[in-house]
Amino acid sequence: MKKNLILAVLLPVIGVSVMMYIEAVIKPVYLYKSLLKIFVFSSVAVIYSLVTKEKIIDLIRIRKRLPSRKLILAMIFVYLFILCVYFLLHDRIDLSNIRNSLLAKEGLTRDNFIFIFSYIIVINSFLEEALFRGFLYTVFADRNHPVSGAVFSSLLFAVYHLGIVFTWFDPLILILCITGLAGTGLFLQYICIREDNLFACWFVHACANLAINTIGAFMILQ
Repeated sequence: MKKNLILAVLLPVIGVSVMMYIEAVIKPVYLYKSLLKIFVFSSVAVIYSLVTKEKIIDLIRIRKRLPSRKLILAMIFVYLFILCVYFLLHDRIDLSNIRNSLLAKEGLTRDNFIFIFSYIIVINSFLEEALFRGFLYTVFADRNHPVSGAVFSSLLFAVYHLGIVFTWFDPLILILCITGLAGTGLFLQYICIREDNLFACWFVHACANLAINTIGAFMILQ
């Protein structure tokens, strides 16, 4: 059991580190980076499943259930909240830097932004929820460490996104952003636990990405 828990910690850390290296050093075009992320993040649960003989569908907490009314309200709230925060803080954000990052680093253009944004909203959000809120938390919770699992997965979630937003904000906003990401991870974990379904936190995460991409679309189309 202890060895399995150590493996459950090491695999996501390695996976996140590999993706951070790929994004910061190798810097492949977005299509290749997306395919690599699918492979790397999926490999974490697959390798653990092969070693422990546990079913992947159980590890990532997939349940066939329709979203509740509270979940639908949470999805709408998250979308509107992010838009409101943006409009309140946009004077403190280096919009030109973000726009240049989207255009240069991510290879975003008017021709491909719909494909990239669709991937981010649907597939990217699922990969992250399956790894952080599904696999990582479940392994801890099944071994009677649910609080440690929620905290660790949320911190790793925040660290992973550090490289993405590092150049976008001044230091104070950056600290608030990372703190907010960790808090977001805990919020998404709460939703996953409450609904007992990975799809619940995936839907909310997708709405958050939809809001962020709505803002990004404004920048790209300017």
